[in-house]
Amino acid sequence: MKIVIADGYNEADYMISLFNNRHNELIVINEDEDTCRYLSQNNNIPVMYGRCTRFNELEEAHAENADLFIVLSNDDYKNYVACKTAKQLFGVKRCIATVANPKNVTIFKQLGIDSAVCSTYLLGQRVKDITSVDNLISSLSIEDDKIIIVELVVTNDLEICGKTIADINIAAMGNISSVIHDGNALIPNGQTVMNENDRILIVTTHENKNRILNILRKKKK
Repeated sequence: MKIVIADGYNEADYMISLFNNRHNELIVINEDEDTCRYLSQNNNIPVMYGRCTRFNELEEAHAENADLFIVLSNDDYKNYVACKTAKQLFGVKRCIATVANPKNVTIFKQLGIDSAVCSTYLLGQRVKDITSVDNLISSLSIEDDKIIIVELVVTNDLEICGKTIADINIAAMGNISSVIHDGNALIPNGQTVMNENDRILIVTTHENKNRILNILRKKKK
């Protein structure tokens, strides 16, 4: 399968780790030179420095007729333009965009984007569907159950409370995609501290879900 992964940092790193195998042809393009170097060194693959919204740069990356185009920037408009360019001018079969504004999920789909993924939107839909009091940990499957989002509310009795993301050894199993602190959704990095009552969203696979939960639910001694 020919897959284009555009922009993003931790998200791109995780997507590359999911699809980087002999069955797939990966094309990675990023507009940040430092990120290009990081992704290339961390995954031992070439990463092109370029803008996924530019026709000539997607052409140089050989994005034509890709089976999947994933764009992961924090700019919703840029993600939309990149998907439309890939779909209409390069014959990409399926486009997936991350969106920061939950309201854009429906708009993107109406405008022809195959899939629009927003952690805040997914969380909102999940909260609406809650039918039990077991709301500490929940999971939501997306894309035909191949990827899941695990949600955890940080309580004071958990070992992870007060620690940074870098302190938790889950990088090989999943990626913390968002930390919701005092009602604000943050895109975290390794130095982000998880405080009491924070909600953290972890992108992982079914195979790794239980391993991650065993780490996250570990109580303080």
